[in-house]
Amino acid sequence: MQIYFVRHGRTQFNLEHRFQGGDSDSPLVESGILGGKAAGKRLQAVQFEAVYSSPQKRAFDTAQYIVEANQWQPDIQVEPRLREMRFGRWDGLLEAEAEPKTQVDMLINHPERYQPELAGQGETYADFVARTTAAVHDAVAQAGVQSDKPLLMVSHGLVTTMTIKALLGIPIAQFRKPLYLDGQLMSTIGHGIVDNDSLTILETDDNQTFKVKTWNETDYLDA
Repeated sequence: MQIYFVRHGRTQFNLEHRFQGGDSDSPLVESGILGGKAAGKRLQAVQFEAVYSSPQKRAFDTAQYIVEANQWQPDIQVEPRLREMRFGRWDGLLEAEAEPKTQVDMLINHPERYQPELAGQGETYADFVARTTAAVHDAVAQAGVQSDKPLLMVSHGLVTTMTIKALLGIPIAQFRKPLYLDGQLMSTIGHGIVDNDSLTILETDDNQTFKVKTWNETDYLDA
């Protein structure tokens, strides 16, 4: 069984460097729309067992662009557990405006020490990945690990990246650090996050252990 993860397209909040978590949303900008369509073209010949999307508009719109290009026109199932990490009061703020700065630093550089109760009252990393990985495990179980058709999950930067790292067995303290697979440094846009409209593929044969087949693929965005 393979699971395809696509991060949503670029949004206005992305451009403005605002917190854009589970309680905020921002429309896709033109490059984000074009990226979603490019991802759709990349995946047009893939027959998916099921397609799941975060309920947030930026992700669902991206999923729609992908499905519209797919020759099998699969339905999109909204999965609430794929909602982005919640930042509470920080959602919608410019990143430079968030207080206290010590917790901003913990969020980005020391995730195991991040305490949302001292910040914006959002989620801990542990609670966050518990719900997102549960969504993946449930989807794989429903499809069956022997399915020769992959799953597609369209969501967010932290959902995609941190869920994958958790499924790989990477501890929370390492979530934001550079990722090496087989001795090779994996590309990110900074702080360990995959690119907008990127594709990452995991594979599992038991719904317990996972390995990366494709990481942060973006070549199709320049085609």
